[in-house]
Amino acid sequence: MDARIAPEAITTRIGAVALPLGIIMLLVAEFFHPQREHPMDNPAVFMEYAQSNIWTAVHLAQYFGFLLLLGGLVALFYSVGAEPGAGAGLAPFGLAAAVTAAASFTVLQAVDGIALKRAVDAWASAPADQETAAFAAAEAIRWTEIGMNSLSFFLAGLTLFLYGVAIALGTVYPRWVGLLAGVSGVLFMVNGVVVAYEGFGPSIIRLVAILLLAVWTFVMAFGMWRYGGRRRIARSESASPGPTRRSASPR
Repeated sequence: MDARIAPEAITTRIGAVALPLGIIMLLVAEFFHPQREHPMDNPAVFMEYAQSNIWTAVHLAQYFGFLLLLGGLVALFYSVGAEPGAGAGLAPFGLAAAVTAAASFTVLQAVDGIALKRAVDAWASAPADQETAAFAAAEAIRWTEIGMNSLSFFLAGLTLFLYGVAIALGTVYPRWVGLLAGVSGVLFMVNGVVVAYEGFGPSIIRLVAILLLAVWTFVMAFGMWRYGGRRRIARSESASPGPTRRSASPR
């Protein structure tokens, strides 16, 4: 028997591990994120951020969590697109959205986790005659962060929506799994639009989207792990030589 494992089986199983690890890392980072002040009260929130010693570490953890989650979505392409049909036709668009979202989150964390922290530190320690200019600089970075946050989560929602529709139209995973991803994706897209117009604030839409995403990642991880196992068995069986026939010798 050929013990070689199909590359798509390995990729799918890596994605099955990355998805739940990503959501766990994001939730842990969110727990440690400073958030006592209202996020749109810039003077109060800037001082809170300046006093935080773990701000950059928290955002780097968020960044790696995003990469793991989006990496799992990239890996999902190899199973959703495996069977011919409408689902496989949509899968490449989900892959493209996942890669674009990863790039967008990279910029977001550079702005939020690094640039904003330096700006609020400079404002908090600025001499009295430089406070106004330092605050204006920090506020400009804050507006940039809001814009990046809006579009990044919209792209993440679009990725989930596209994959959700692809799963629902395909035959690899149960249809309800795709519907769960689709609903979560729509809610993230709506939240992205709300942030664009209103900025940060408490949001039941975002909370429900995150809860649905958390459930979906664990369900999807289980399905992807099983799919990887089936592909491995199928590859081994297809590579196994059949019984050889003894050629008839002439008499």
